[in-house]
Amino acid sequence: MKTAVFLVLFAVSAAAASADGVGWSPVVNGLRARLVVLPPDKPGSPFCRVMIEMENVRDAMGQMKIRFAPGRLELRVTDKAGRELRASTGPYDGIAPLWEPTLLPYAGTIRFQVSFPGLGYRPNIDRTIVDIGPTGAWIIPQDGAGYGLSGRLVVEKKEGDHPIMDWSGSLDLPRVPIPTAR
Repeated sequence: MKTAVFLVLFAVSAAAASADGVGWSPVVNGLRARLVVLPPDKPGSPFCRVMIEMENVRDAMGQMKIRFAPGRLELRVTDKAGRELRASTGPYDGIAPLWEPTLLPYAGTIRFQVSFPGLGYRPNIDRTIVDIGPTGAWIIPQDGAGYGLSGRLVVEKKEGDHPIMDWSGSLDLPRVPIPTAR
């Protein structure tokens, strides 16, 4: 009975999450995730805000521990035709927080920012930038090609991990649109 109720709730939750038009990754070891790209929050800034959202769908009580860090994201920017945009290699001066393992409660969802811009840019020319760090920053052309961000989150299993509560695996994060300059 408990399993049936969980499956029904999971199906309703998955349908509700998909209703917003942004897809989730397939579930791997009880976790699913998605990227969210929001427009800049400051006037005149070209830097989009990139978030990751994770949901614990594992049928086990307790908190799931995820050793998340932006360096575990393998991201790419592509146009609508699937052509990959090369990462920018300009000057970079940014800082990023130190990352501790993320604890995700049973049936819980968390969303947090993974972009902390530092890429040098040309004001009034570079209008849209996705910046995850020195090796993951893209200046988005304003050519109408409809760019999107997708990728993978990879957390390798470590010796001593709890077999249920410590998450490891590889999540394929579906493509999400990158908002164009305002």
